Amino acid sequence: MQRVRIEEHAGKRLIVVDGTDVPAEEYADVLRAGAALVMKEPLGSVRLATVVTRARFGAGAADRIKAYSGAIRPHLLASAVVGLSTLQRVLFVTLRPFLHGTVRDFATLAEARAWLAGFEPPKA
Repeated sequence: MQRVRIEEHAGKRLIVVDGTDVPAEEYADVLRAGAALVMKEPLGSVRLATVVTRARFGAGAADRIKAYSGAIRPHLLASAVVGLSTLQRVLFVTLRPFLHGTVRDFATLAEARAWLAGFEPPKA
Protein backbone atom coordinates (compact mmCIF):
# COMPACT_ATOMS: atom_id res chain seq x y z
CA MET A 1 0.00 0.00 0.00
CA GLN A 2 1.24 3.44 -0.91
CA ARG A 3 1.08 5.45 2.32
CA VAL A 4 1.09 8.89 0.71
CA ARG A 5 -0.89 9.26 -2.48
CA ILE A 6 -2.97 11.50 -4.68
CA GLU A 7 -6.51 10.34 -5.43
CA GLU A 8 -9.41 11.67 -7.50
CA HIS A 9 -12.88 11.62 -5.98
CA ALA A 10 -15.96 13.18 -7.55
CA GLY A 11 -13.73 15.24 -9.81
CA LYS A 12 -11.61 16.62 -6.97
CA ARG A 13 -7.95 15.98 -6.25
CA LEU A 14 -7.27 14.65 -2.75
CA ILE A 15 -4.06 13.84 -0.92
CA VAL A 16 -4.25 10.85 1.41
CA VAL A 17 -1.65 10.30 4.14
CA ASP A 18 -2.46 6.76 5.21
CA GLY A 19 -1.13 5.62 8.56
CA THR A 20 -3.40 2.58 8.77
CA ASP A 21 -1.77 -0.04 11.03
CA VAL A 22 1.55 1.82 11.01
CA PRO A 23 3.80 0.95 13.96
CA ALA A 24 4.93 3.76 16.26
CA GLU A 25 8.51 3.68 14.95
CA GLU A 26 7.30 4.37 11.37
CA TYR A 27 4.64 6.99 12.11
CA ALA A 28 7.02 9.96 11.93
CA ASP A 29 8.24 8.81 8.49
CA VAL A 30 4.66 8.68 7.18
CA LEU A 31 4.00 12.20 8.45
CA ARG A 32 7.25 13.51 6.91
CA ALA A 33 6.39 11.98 3.52
CA GLY A 34 2.88 13.42 3.72
CA ALA A 35 4.13 16.88 4.61
CA ALA A 36 6.66 16.80 1.77
CA LEU A 37 3.92 16.11 -0.79
CA VAL A 38 1.46 18.63 0.65
CA MET A 39 4.07 21.39 0.77
CA LYS A 40 4.70 21.02 -2.98
CA GLU A 41 1.12 22.14 -3.61
CA PRO A 42 -0.10 25.76 -3.88
CA LEU A 43 -1.16 27.52 -0.70
CA GLY A 44 -4.78 26.98 0.24
CA SER A 45 -5.36 24.26 -2.34
CA VAL A 46 -5.04 20.83 -0.69
CA ARG A 47 -7.95 18.60 0.29
CA LEU A 48 -6.24 16.27 2.76
CA ALA A 49 -7.26 13.03 4.48
CA THR A 50 -4.93 11.81 7.23
CA VAL A 51 -5.80 8.23 8.16
CA VAL A 52 -4.84 7.03 11.65
CA THR A 53 -6.86 3.79 11.80
CA ARG A 54 -5.07 1.43 14.21
CA ALA A 55 -1.91 3.56 13.94
CA ARG A 56 0.41 3.35 16.92
CA PHE A 57 1.60 6.63 18.39
CA GLY A 58 4.80 6.48 20.39
CA ALA A 59 6.51 8.93 22.69
CA GLY A 60 6.62 12.41 21.22
CA ALA A 61 3.60 11.85 18.98
CA ALA A 62 1.94 15.11 20.02
CA ASP A 63 5.02 17.11 19.04
CA ARG A 64 5.29 15.30 15.69
CA ILE A 65 1.62 15.92 14.92
CA LYS A 66 1.95 19.61 15.83
CA ALA A 67 5.02 19.95 13.57
CA TYR A 68 3.22 18.14 10.71
CA SER A 69 0.13 20.30 11.12
CA GLY A 70 2.10 23.52 11.35
CA ALA A 71 4.11 22.75 8.22
CA ILE A 72 1.13 21.85 6.04
CA ARG A 73 -1.50 24.24 7.39
CA PRO A 74 -0.92 27.06 4.86
CA HIS A 75 -1.35 24.61 1.96
CA LEU A 76 -4.70 23.21 3.11
CA LEU A 77 -8.13 24.01 1.77
CA ALA A 78 -9.81 21.31 3.88
CA SER A 79 -8.59 18.57 6.17
CA ALA A 80 -10.04 15.32 7.50
CA VAL A 81 -8.71 12.83 10.00
CA VAL A 82 -9.95 9.25 9.70
CA GLY A 83 -10.28 6.39 12.15
CA LEU A 84 -9.59 7.95 15.54
CA SER A 85 -9.57 5.51 18.44
CA THR A 86 -10.78 6.69 21.84
CA LEU A 87 -7.23 7.50 22.94
CA GLN A 88 -6.37 9.17 19.63
CA ARG A 89 -9.54 11.27 19.95
CA VAL A 90 -8.27 12.63 23.29
CA LEU A 91 -5.03 13.66 21.57
CA PHE A 92 -6.99 15.13 18.63
CA VAL A 93 -9.09 17.29 20.96
CA THR A 94 -5.96 18.45 22.79
CA LEU A 95 -4.19 19.35 19.54
CA ARG A 96 -7.21 20.91 17.82
CA PRO A 97 -5.96 24.50 18.31
CA PHE A 98 -2.84 23.59 16.29
CA LEU A 99 -4.78 21.97 13.41
CA HIS A 100 -6.30 23.51 10.30
CA GLY A 101 -9.58 25.26 11.08
CA THR A 102 -11.62 23.04 8.75
CA VAL A 103 -10.44 19.72 10.18
CA ARG A 104 -13.21 17.18 10.79
CA ASP A 105 -12.97 13.59 11.92
CA PHE A 106 -14.58 10.64 10.18
CA ALA A 107 -14.92 6.94 10.90
CA THR A 108 -14.08 5.89 7.32
CA LEU A 109 -12.00 7.12 4.43
CA ALA A 110 -15.09 6.91 2.18
CA GLU A 111 -16.88 9.44 4.41
CA ALA A 112 -13.85 11.72 4.45
CA ARG A 113 -13.46 11.54 0.65
CA ALA A 114 -17.10 12.53 0.14
CA TRP A 115 -16.85 15.47 2.54
CA LEU A 116 -13.52 16.67 1.12
CA ALA A 117 -14.76 16.46 -2.48
CA GLY A 118 -17.87 18.45 -1.59
CA PHE A 119 -16.11 21.03 0.57
CA GLU A 120 -16.47 24.63 -0.49
CA PRO A 121 -14.78 27.36 1.48
CA PRO A 122 -17.07 29.92 3.09
CA LYS A 123 -17.67 32.96 0.97
CA ALA A 124 -16.17 36.13 2.39
